[in-house]
Amino acid sequence: MKNAIRTISAVACVTMLSLGQFAQGQGYGTDTQNVLTPAAGGMAGVSIALPQDVPAAIFGNPSTLAQFRGTQFTLGGAWVEGYPTVGYAPEVGEAYSVTSRTQGFASPSIGVIQDLRSLGIPGAFGVGFGGLSGLGAEYRGRAPEESFLNNVSSEYMVLGINMGAGVELTERLSAGASMTLGTAFEQLGFVGPLSSSAMVHDYALRGTFGLDYDLNECNTLGIFYQTKMGFQFPNAVRFGDAYHNLNVDQPETIGLGIANRRLMGGDLLIAADVYYKLWESADLWKDVFVNQWAFAVGTQLTRGRLKYRLGYSYNDSPINHNVGDSLDGFPVAQANVRLFQASSLPFVNQHRLTGGIGIQGFLVPTLDLDLFAGGLFMSADEFGDNAYASAAVYYVGMGLTWRYGECCRRPQ
Repeated sequence: MKNAIRTISAVACVTMLSLGQFAQGQGYGTDTQNVLTPAAGGMAGVSIALPQDVPAAIFGNPSTLAQFRGTQFTLGGAWVEGYPTVGYAPEVGEAYSVTSRTQGFASPSIGVIQDLRSLGIPGAFGVGFGGLSGLGAEYRGRAPEESFLNNVSSEYMVLGINMGAGVELTERLSAGASMTLGTAFEQLGFVGPLSSSAMVHDYALRGTFGLDYDLNECNTLGIFYQTKMGFQFPNAVRFGDAYHNLNVDQPETIGLGIANRRLMGGDLLIAADVYYKLWESADLWKDVFVNQWAFAVGTQLTRGRLKYRLGYSYNDSPINHNVGDSLDGFPVAQANVRLFQASSLPFVNQHRLTGGIGIQGFLVPTLDLDLFAGGLFMSADEFGDNAYASAAVYYVGMGLTWRYGECCRRPQ
């Protein structure tokens, strides 16, 4: 019985270690939160009150869809690079440090918004496709042979199709709702005599509901609530002769944003967003994280055809340093839980800096080009007496937007 428990503990820890790597390069935890869309990406993802690109409105606060006119279509994406390092000092044996060598990944950002005012409806609807989270970890051949990290090579990807609509209820107030269909693919990548894993996938739904209100002609306030997205990967791992499911949730999120466009004759936009993520009610993560606050500020200066963007964000560390001895119901020793936290490297990063530029009328009058780059500062944390983690993440991206018809925002 003791041997069986040890086997389950080790294998469960490997399972969680593998899965824990997918969030690298994301916005806050496992949600991208618009940090990889063409214009918002240069503003640290700020987009709740006054989004500056099509995908940011579709995947963010759906009430802001009502701000768009005509037909607007965006085709874009980002490339993310990150090389997390896990250090571990076992009770018996020599300490070691392992750096993942998984390559970077591409995150798509595609969306179209259609104005409905020609039909007598004071609003717009949007459809988008984007990467919600994903990457992997590769430790094989790098960790000591006696370490189970030496058998880990994992990949994880979540893609989302989003559909929503925003409608002007009054001249100042808009409301909106959207539904996201997420498809997740995960390969835990662990194979052993008593356990194994294979590529499996699942789908889940997430709803978002928002309001947008013009406080006056220069200030806009936005708020939204986003439900959790719960995945249950069927028969994701085998222990002995039994197959087990794995539950992973994207957390509920509450967002509040404000945008000001008064300075420099309206050419300078200053916006800020605040997020609250409920990790403590999300499957898997509730065993290792606490609820999280995140703050972001972004600016955009318009000079003729050019738009210059800067952004900065800070988030509380969601790491729970007072963990128990289980993960998603599996009996795992507390030291293994802490090792799992150490492997979830993206969550040790708290500071983000971004920049970008937009060019209106690129090549033809109806085409805009947006470029952006950003990074999460190098950061590290300790997890008990045996484990530590460090990571830095960088990304670049771009987007092309075609605008037709009455393609301006509502008069400010």
